[in-house]
Amino acid sequence: MNQVLRDYRHPLFALLFVALLALASLTVVREDEQVVIERMGEPVRMVNRFRPQGPTGAGLVVHVPLLEQVISLPRGLVTYGYEAKRVRSSDLHTLLVDTDVTYRIIDPVRLVNSLGSAVKVDDQLKALLPPLLDQELAQRSAADIVRPGAGGANAALLRGLDAKVRQYGVQVVDVRLARVQLDEDGRNVAFSRMQERLEDSLLDIEMKSAADALAITAAAEAEATTRRKQSADKDPEFYSFFRAMRSYDELYGDPKRKNSTTIVLPPDSGYLKHFGGK
Repeated sequence: MNQVLRDYRHPLFALLFVALLALASLTVVREDEQVVIERMGEPVRMVNRFRPQGPTGAGLVVHVPLLEQVISLPRGLVTYGYEAKRVRSSDLHTLLVDTDVTYRIIDPVRLVNSLGSAVKVDDQLKALLPPLLDQELAQRSAADIVRPGAGGANAALLRGLDAKVRQYGVQVVDVRLARVQLDEDGRNVAFSRMQERLEDSLLDIEMKSAADALAITAAAEAEATTRRKQSADKDPEFYSFFRAMRSYDELYGDPKRKNSTTIVLPPDSGYLKHFGGK
């Protein structure tokens, strides 16, 4: 036992203890993080706090082991994504909306005192965002919501959400609807309406085509009638012969009708004079 105690009093053990104590007293702060140092549960100082255009305080930080706790927080922008929120537009469309919120921690001490850690920021956003989405999107039509800026909803959401999270030392710098689409029932209704409109369009085209065809046929018949009348006026005898030939062709042009059709005419019929040499 005495030998063990003598070994612990050896200078090498003392140096090792001092080295371990020194390592436990040092923390490396990266450029993308800011640090709050707490002593007995109370924040005592901040390191590398975010300041616009301010100098960086990244590097080695000395603190008292066991007595002081180092809490690391992100220094740059953080994006939180809220997916598949179901909302109703002012024109009663049900939409599925994905929302991206970008924020930064501007008061680390306030955040630590109110929430304890950066992880809790997302929990607060998850609780605060849905009612704001319902409130803002219910005032806008689906057509406005899918436009860039969501018809002003993005800006309104930014203002509303930023005002609610400032108490936690957080600043919201951007809110945008990342994806907007109809839910399944809405897609089915939209597809049915598209089909109905397509069928109505096809019916309109068919009716217009039929009307155009009738108009063309009527115009052609009128033109033919006019030309026949003009021909009859110029040469009545030839026109009479033409009509006789046409009726003969209609009666006897078909072989089946030729053998089954009999015409009885008086000898002085004008029709016979074209075929009897009179």
